[in-house]
Amino acid sequence: MADVNLAAIAATLATLFEDRITSQINRSCVALQLLPVGPGEGKNLQWSIRVGSGVGTKIADGADVQAGDYLNDDKIPASLDYGTYHAAFAVTGKALAGALATGNPAELAALFADELGDAIERLAKGIQQALYDGDGTTDAMFGLCATGGPLDQTGTYAGVDRSTYPLWASNVDDNGGTPRALVVDLMRDMRTTVYEACGMPFDLILTTPALHAKYGKLMGQERRWVDNVRLRGGKITLDAGFHMLEFDGVPVVRDVDVPDGEMLFLNSQYLKVCQMPDGISAVNQSMAMAQLVGSEEEQMGEGRTKLVARINPLGRDGDKYKFQLILYPQLKNRRCNAHGRIKDLDATL
Repeated sequence: MADVNLAAIAATLATLFEDRITSQINRSCVALQLLPVGPGEGKNLQWSIRVGSGVGTKIADGADVQAGDYLNDDKIPASLDYGTYHAAFAVTGKALAGALATGNPAELAALFADELGDAIERLAKGIQQALYDGDGTTDAMFGLCATGGPLDQTGTYAGVDRSTYPLWASNVDDNGGTPRALVVDLMRDMRTTVYEACGMPFDLILTTPALHAKYGKLMGQERRWVDNVRLRGGKITLDAGFHMLEFDGVPVVRDVDVPDGEMLFLNSQYLKVCQMPDGISAVNQSMAMAQLVGSEEEQMGEGRTKLVARINPLGRDGDKYKFQLILYPQLKNRRCNAHGRIKDLDATL
């Protein structure tokens, strides 16, 4: 009689999985957690900007006011439409029943909840990426680094043409597309440029992981660390005591979604991720509102954002259940010259 070993009975044994499903995907949402997030004001985003170059001048004692002495600063309307972003998924009734009956991995037993969580993460990451590269066309966000966008020097942003109103330009330092090394003097020059443009300091620096590491090496033993970030949206404590680099008191944060070769100098007082007010109603027949959460990240922890999406059940198609997550976000930059952008950096030089 042969021994009963594992190989002999393996085919009749159930395959048991670890209860948790381990994601291999980086869907971190650093900028979406750092920038202020809140509701917009209505069907679109509207605000006014003031531009002008006149200043007060001397006048002789007792002299009459002349026609040319009457000046005013122009008040220009700015406007942005909301974007439309969604993530959809579908499951069959048989899949739902099979997952429940098997019960292993435990996280897959509630198949709807698992698929919903995945869709939430995908949607959060899509909006996080659009914060940088959204092109501002119909239904799209206007990202920080888009052509003509919030951090550009030229083009029309929020309906205001920078060729007509140059004060609406951001502060960009590029090298004509030729890669160059990151040096501290470039960063200090940008600090001066932003101050001369608007009189206000930036309070957040975002850059690529490679340039973040390069900056740390540049500072050497002189580098300083912070364990919380103070922005206009409030105090943000870093995860598990993580310490972050700083530059002249300003946190330097790495974000995998920053375009290659760029370092962004932001004033969070003038930036806001806005969401069109929305909710569940008898008309839209949505199930619930879901908070958007990206994947865990070393600096920011869980990845929870302040954006929420509406869960729409879509039409039944036989024994199949379809759902959509949807929301209407837009990035609003109220003062373009309060920010800066250094381009054409190469972390290997």
